Amino acid sequence: MTVPAKVLNDLFFEKVATQEGKDKIAEFGGTYIRDRLREVSFARKILPPQPVQRSECQRSVNHDTLVKIVDIGPNSKAVALTFRGQPTARFIRAPRYEIPFFTISSEKFEKTEQELLAYEMPVTKIIEENSVKDIQAIEDRQFLIFVEAAVQGYQASTSNFNSTNVLTTPSLQVSAVKSEGALADSTGTSFTVYPVLKTDFIKLKQLLHRRHLRAERMLITEPDYDNISAWTVQDVGMTIAGETSTEGWKSDTVVGLKIIRTIKTEILREGNVYCFTAPEFFGRFYVLNQTKFYIDKIANLITWQSWEDIAIGLGNISAVVKLELYAGSVAPGYTDTGYASLLPVDENDPLLAPVNNKVDSGLKYPNVSQF
Repeated sequence: MTVPAKVLNDLFFEKVATQEGKDKIAEFGGTYIRDRLREVSFARKILPPQPVQRSECQRSVNHDTLVKIVDIGPNSKAVALTFRGQPTARFIRAPRYEIPFFTISSEKFEKTEQELLAYEMPVTKIIEENSVKDIQAIEDRQFLIFVEAAVQGYQASTSNFNSTNVLTTPSLQVSAVKSEGALADSTGTSFTVYPVLKTDFIKLKQLLHRRHLRAERMLITEPDYDNISAWTVQDVGMTIAGETSTEGWKSDTVVGLKIIRTIKTEILREGNVYCFTAPEFFGRFYVLNQTKFYIDKIANLITWQSWEDIAIGLGNISAVVKLELYAGSVAPGYTDTGYASLLPVDENDPLLAPVNNKVDSGLKYPNVSQF
């Protein structure tokens, strides 16, 4: 039986008035938030999070927060010898790096007792829409900033990484490649996003394969993914072309890559496609303890807030590569005009919390005056 939203709100109000009730609500909210984050965050699909305790972390000597120190496997090789031969002795050194923890928090939501009674929307729904979505958006945004920094760090461009320069110097494509459409752009520096082609994915995979790494999964926006359904008979054959024309691309892989799609085009901007190795070759994602949820009532004011303490560290920056479906350069220090439109928006940008309805502007149909 479905419980009416008003009943849920009344029960919520009664429970929050006692400490026992607040603890139970906080426990439920914490569990629900943690599960939803695992479900919707694309960062967690690429780097599955690992829970850690305080005892597993270390204090940093550079700042006042905790870190997790991670080892990187030592390099080694073998040689062919005669029966009397001896291998060269080499002192083994295994590098390590530290991953700092940081907090992502929702806003502190407030509602008076009187206003809460007037709502027919369940408060748990408000928690889901305003807390969970906000936290996971910032989590994915931070992850993508680290990923882009890894690509650019390995790329180490000394000039504008645009189609004009790539055509004259193909060796510029180290950790990033331009698409076929971008290379055919007459300007060579614009940020028009071109449809992805099958050969683009193959070029992207080859960047990792030439580094003795296996391309495993890719991250792509839904609008860019939609263009796969437009591939012709020459690309996918008669059978698949017929299926995609009526049902779209149904497979969860393309050219051997697992597809991770996202509608968060304000974070992963259209025209950017990333390809990753398996997590064990790439980095680590840690969650300190568990997601926290706090709720309190002071007089007639009810407040609630959720937050998490996480650490994301990319120890092998060569394990991610990028496909750019536009001609212009977004390389730091060597950008073309308009590059900002291809980067994640600021944390305070309204696009991170888009509102499609226009009810507050009076745009709803039918209006009373239309009858």
